[in-house]
Amino acid sequence: MSVYEIKIGDIECAVLQEGAAFMDRDSVIARYPNADPAEVAAALGDEDPAGSLNLPFISSGGSRILVDVGFGAGVPGMGGVLRGLSSLGMSPGDIDIIYLTHFHADHIAGLFDSDGAPVYANARYLCMRAEWDEWMGRWAADGDQHILQRFNSLSQRFSFLADGDEIAPGVTVAALPGHTQGHSGLLLESGGQRLLHVVDLLHQPFQLERLDWHFGFDSNGASAVKTRRQTLERCVDEDLLALFYHLDFPGLGKLKRAGDAYAFEPLA
Repeated sequence: MSVYEIKIGDIECAVLQEGAAFMDRDSVIARYPNADPAEVAAALGDEDPAGSLNLPFISSGGSRILVDVGFGAGVPGMGGVLRGLSSLGMSPGDIDIIYLTHFHADHIAGLFDSDGAPVYANARYLCMRAEWDEWMGRWAADGDQHILQRFNSLSQRFSFLADGDEIAPGVTVAALPGHTQGHSGLLLESGGQRLLHVVDLLHQPFQLERLDWHFGFDSNGASAVKTRRQTLERCVDEDLLALFYHLDFPGLGKLKRAGDAYAFEPLA
């Protein structure tokens, strides 16, 4: 079990590691469609591909907020979010708000148990309207009635937010479009401290240097590249602590300029 507790001013946080997804080198190399595979292999070097799933839990203004839910306990090697909550003295029923950054499976599959019942039975659900619309359309076009039925069963408990909306004191939505149309993170601000949850802004450390390599699962590769450049620049200019979903646990650190690229300095 991996839980990393941190405070941003008066906001209590914990990064929960859902699991570490093993990915072989060939699979990683194939996931950058606008890059030469040989260059991707060279950029990866001798390092094992990154593959952690780092989810923030936030407590602010009396609201207990879980940001994404991971794959869930039904997937081998996963389920760390539920174990992490338990170590913090909570059960899924204690969560007030589920904020969904986007609807890829490694962020939403844990919403439901094996019978299709909601795991976080007392929560309300928040996301960007563009995200809901993209995936309802995709799933309908694909004839994926299974996932449509599950999400429609929760539709009355969903609310849709826009960039800059506050979901709890000091916790606001940060639009990060491109990876999906409504991909977003959260900005935490309290007591002069600030953290930006950048979610899937990148998937491997080499994207800090190869800024134009977009990811195979990006809905809009050009938009994802633009957002990556702008957000990394913002992290440097504003000296933000950043949280990455897929870098090595806990995925927290500062960004520094390195010529025309960036370097990540993990939080000690």
